[in-house]
Amino acid sequence: MNSRIEKILKEMVPIGIIGKTHGLAGELRFFPFTNIPEILENLDEVFLYNEKKDRGFFLKIEGMRIGPKSLLVKFKEFDDKETSKVLEGFKVYIKREDLPELEDDEYYFEEIYDCEVLEDGKNIGKVVDIIETGSNWVLVVKSEEGEEKLVPMIKDYVKDVDIDDKIIKIKKMEWI
Repeated sequence: MNSRIEKILKEMVPIGIIGKTHGLAGELRFFPFTNIPEILENLDEVFLYNEKKDRGFFLKIEGMRIGPKSLLVKFKEFDDKETSKVLEGFKVYIKREDLPELEDDEYYFEEIYDCEVLEDGKNIGKVVDIIETGSNWVLVVKSEEGEEKLVPMIKDYVKDVDIDDKIIKIKKMEWI
């Protein structure tokens, strides 16, 4: 990754990925990584980056609407299917500062990923995935040995979340 793009991405958060084109007017399918509508409602300019191509650039959004199986996004200056096709597979990023403020004890997924998890002071692994169950999150914690443990992200088990140091402290789960 070139240093210019690396510097830009440090200030950004991925919010979705571009899929295939839709129709002839340059619209693209957009699959958001978030279920927080406020993040998507007032998007104006985004950064698109494709890791495989090591290409990234800022684009202005002309419009976004709900499509049949995804959101549909239209970028300015991409007015037909062929022109828009080059954007397929790019991740969409916004500035971290543009994220809505969260309440205490609320976190964005990207803040939780890669956190070390300490169970009564013992390191049991890193957060590699998050499962949304409807009532709460369940962290998928993977040990260095490759063993996975599911940890409910509820106050009964989570003692402390330190986003700055990337550490989540939990108490020992009684049923294990």
